[in-house]
This record gives sequence, structure tokens and C-alpha cells, in this order.
Amino acid sequence: MSARNATVKTTPLGGKVWFCALFFGLIGQIAWIVENMYFAKFMQDEFVDEAWATTLMVALSAIAATAATVVTGAICDKTGKRSVFVSWGFIVWGLTIMVFALFPTDYSPDRLKGLVAAIIIMDCVMSWVGSSANDAAFNTWVTDMTDTTNRGKLDTILSMMPVFAMVIVFIGLDSLTAKSNAKWWLFFVILGAIPIVSGALGLLILRDKPDIPRHSSSSFGKDLVYGFRPSVIKNNKMLYIALIGSGIAGASMQVYMSYLINFVERTLGMTDYVVPLGVIIVCAALLAGLLGFLMDKFGKYYFYIPVVLCGVVGTLSIYFLRYVPFEALMAPLIIAGVVTMASELAISGLFVSSFRDYIPKGKEGCFQGIRMFLFVMLPMIIGPAIGNAIIDAYGFYAVHPETGEMLLNYPYEMFLGAAIVSVFTLIPAVLVMRKEPQLRARLVAERAAETATDEQLSEANAEDLPFADDADEYCGAMPAAAADTTEESLPTEQAADETPSCPESPRD
Repeated sequence: MSARNATVKTTPLGGKVWFCALFFGLIGQIAWIVENMYFAKFMQDEFVDEAWATTLMVALSAIAATAATVVTGAICDKTGKRSVFVSWGFIVWGLTIMVFALFPTDYSPDRLKGLVAAIIIMDCVMSWVGSSANDAAFNTWVTDMTDTTNRGKLDTILSMMPVFAMVIVFIGLDSLTAKSNAKWWLFFVILGAIPIVSGALGLLILRDKPDIPRHSSSSFGKDLVYGFRPSVIKNNKMLYIALIGSGIAGASMQVYMSYLINFVERTLGMTDYVVPLGVIIVCAALLAGLLGFLMDKFGKYYFYIPVVLCGVVGTLSIYFLRYVPFEALMAPLIIAGVVTMASELAISGLFVSSFRDYIPKGKEGCFQGIRMFLFVMLPMIIGPAIGNAIIDAYGFYAVHPETGEMLLNYPYEMFLGAAIVSVFTLIPAVLVMRKEPQLRARLVAERAAETATDEQLSEANAEDLPFADDADEYCGAMPAAAADTTEESLPTEQAADETPSCPESPRD
């Protein structure tokens, strides 16, 4: 059987790993939904309705998030710790969200500029803390805990968390943001409390993978820029191509994501959208979950092109909803929504799991910064900028039926622009797809070799071979000078990463 057609046994993750991955993945996205959607709505409804303010806020927060991930990712590799940054990071993250409850929505016009500037600055602070906890530490923890046989499934399921978070927030808290009767202070207090409680729980249950190496020998400055160095890019080309693919797909989604709620409410005229949204999310999640399972079982090779094309068709279908009468809108909206959302989830799972497969061992944290740069920062700058240009060209104002205000209606052309951007995802998809069978075969072989070695060591320890009680006798033949070697006498990198051991003894 060829590497392309081979099926392999999936490495089990265990119940605790699954729970921690899904729980903290969901809580992180509940907190991020504030950044991705509700800060934009907060700004648009209460302060500045023009697209430039939202675009500026999204771009600056993306830069802050990327810088935070670079720094914290390097710290994770330097210290060999992840869970402590996740847990305490979530606690501080929640506190920064609560700060937004202090911003007044009843203010004099002369205070508007200062309030807008303060909101954008605080958004950057919140993004720094949130990215440190979620994008740097949590993503590094996920990479530690997975391998090529289970990453497709887990990353696809994790990619569903934003939509699950959206449903939870829509059902539980969206009424607090209604234009006619908003209670933003309560909204931010409740949303801030969720990561605080979750971070406290993380201190009790979240644990790192044993024996993670600490890279104390390398300088912190080099670790910060590791993923941006030309030599590293040259030696890990496919890793960057996978990130570019996820970045293009992300930019396509960001063309409309910051304006999605108000598009549904104002342009489509749907005020009660919880039920259709729930149907879309459940169906899309089931479909994407099935795709993730099949990716791990058969390999990702077969899925890149079909999934990308489905994403193009899905967003294009939403654009054509402009020609559907309101009375007949529900069914085609749900179908187009399911195709679009399932494709976005699957594309994210495909490229992110491929990115993890290409990460060199021991550099899991250092590559989280470049992941944020290509997967988050650039899409959050380029996507909203395209959306802003489309809104300026095609957006229109109409009277709100309840408040009587003139409000901006966001145009269908946003989704046409998103579909055009999504087409370019095919280029990295083809390049990654061609290399996937060889990568999968190599990683599966490495995993099999590691498993065989672990089994041999377990058998050796069980038979009381000289790795335990007889270690002193076993090492007796070593020259005295070698046996007395201290850490200070070893070369710098060896002293930092290894401890003297018998020639045949296992390394942790």
C-alpha cells in the first residue's frame, strides 16, 4: 500500500487531554469573540459607526496579539512551561475584558475622540494578554500533546470552538447588546468572569507534558526572532506555506467577520437569528468533525482542494442571497451558511495541523509567533481593509425601524470579495497537498520508532537491567574522569539540555 493510501492507527489522547483541549479551547474563543465581533459592534453602535474605526481597532489589536505571541512563545520554550501561562493568562485576560464595563455609553461629544482612543488602546492590552495565554501558551501545549495521527481531528474540532462560542454568547448574552436596550457593562462583566473562573480551574487540572526540554542555552533575543530568520524559513519552507494558506483563508473570512452581526441585523433584516444560526453551527460542526476524523484516518491529501472550493462556493452563495426575497431567505441562508462555515472550519484544521506536523521538535513555542503573524495579524489587517474598501464603495445608510437612526447597512459585496480572496488559497493548498503523503509516512515511521524504543526501555526496566538499581555497577567501567564530569565541564548547549548519563541509559 502506498503512503498516500495508507491508513494508520490514531494515537489516543486520553480523556483528560481531550477535556482540557476542548474546555480551554472553548473558553478562549468565548473570550476572543469579544475581540472578533462584539468590540466591533460596541464601537459601531455606541461610538463611531464608520468602518475606518473598526478597521483600525482590528489592525492594531492584531499587531499587539502577534507581538505578545512572539514573546510568550519564546518564554514557553525557554522555561519549558505552558500550563502556568495558560491558567494565569486566562485570569488576567478576564480582568482586562471587565475593564470595558467602565466605558460610558452616555457621554458628551467632546469626549468622543478620547473614548475611541482609550477603547482601541485597551483592546490592544486585552489582545496582548489573551494572545499570550491562548495563542502562545495554549497552542504550544496542544502541539506538545498531539502527533500527526490525531492533529487533524483535534485541530478541526478546535476550529469549531469559535462558532460554538458564538452560539453560547448569542443565546446567553446577545440581548444585552441590543441597540434599543443595551447593557454593555453587564455584558463585559459576565464575559470577563468566564476566563477568570476557567483560569483558576486550570491551576488545578491543566498539566504540561512530562520532560519538556528547556532551551536555556540559546539567547532570548534569538528565540524571539527565530521564526522570522531567513535560514529558518529556508529550512522549513512547507511550514510557512501551510501558514500562508491558513492566512489567505483567514483574510477571506475577515473581509466580513467584523461586520457580520450588523450585516444580519441591518442588511438581511433578521432580528431573531438564533435558531437559523444554531442550525448552521450544529450542521457545520458535525460535517467538519467528520472531515477531521477522515483526515486523520486517510491523510489530509484528499481534502485540500475540495474543501477550498467549497469555501469559495459557500461565500459566493451568500453574495447571491441578495436576489432572494426575504420570505424565502431562510432555507438558502442556512444551506449557504453550513457550506461556508464547515469549509472554513475544515480549511483551518487542515492547514494548522499541517503546520504543527512541520514544527521541529523543541521549537514549538518559537513558531507560535510566526503563526500569529501569518495566520492572525496579516489576515486581520488585510481582510478588514478589503472589507472597509468594499463598504465605502457599496455600503448605504437606512433608517433603523426601532430607533429611527440612520445606520450603515453592510453590503453583500463583502462576500463576493471574500470569495475572490479565497480562490488564492488554492495555491498553497496544492503545494502542501503534494508533500503531505511523504510527510505523513515520515512522521508515522518516527512515531513507530519512538513507540518501539519506549517499549524496549519498559521491558529493560521491568527486568532490572542496569538502568536503575545497578547503575553504579554498570558505570563502574567508565573512566573516573568521565564519571566525575560535571555540568560546568560540558559544552554550553550540552550542559543546558543534558545530564551526564551512562552510554546506554535512556534519556527522559
